[in-house]
Amino acid sequence: MPLSPATVARLTDLLRQGATDRAAARELGIDRSTVGRHRARLGIERAPKPPATTRSTLTVEEKCRTFLRPVEAGHMEWGGRRTKSSSTPVFTHHERTYTARTVAFRIAKGRAPEGYVTAECDHEGCVAPEHMEDEPGRTRVRAALAIITGQETERPECARGHRTAEQRRYLPDGSPYCGACQSATKAAQRAREKAQAGR
Repeated sequence: MPLSPATVARLTDLLRQGATDRAAARELGIDRSTVGRHRARLGIERAPKPPATTRSTLTVEEKCRTFLRPVEAGHMEWGGRRTKSSSTPVFTHHERTYTARTVAFRIAKGRAPEGYVTAECDHEGCVAPEHMEDEPGRTRVRAALAIITGQETERPECARGHRTAEQRRYLPDGSPYCGACQSATKAAQRAREKAQAGR
């Protein structure tokens, strides 16, 4: 059934004022597809979806801080949810999931991390922003420790021929190891496990 001239006029006014299809249909008692056809004839773009009334006004960093729980010696524990597979501390902000350590690193350093982020302290599960390090920061700290403890080596290559300048990594105690060799060992282990599971 065609719309009355008064309904068409009111619908046109509503759409030009930025009403959504749902709002216009509800006010005029017509279906949304009719509103959509009329909008298309007028050449008016769809109104943006209004923000959810429950949407947080906090920034990502502010929301992360709401889950940080201070404990002894400046460490912090996570009071939010964790992933089931690896127990990684995570939270959701505006429909996107963030890892707590990545955001904690941004809080402390004011920039996005390079590589994965870990806590460079001895408190298990710590998420204190000041204790977070990314790949370059972790390498610098551990390389300095290797020098102090006399574990640093001047060898240009590892036993398998990987260049140490590119592949050297360090354990938390400063012990150096080859990142390429470690990756190869892990890949071989995964292949063995997969082969055993397929038997």
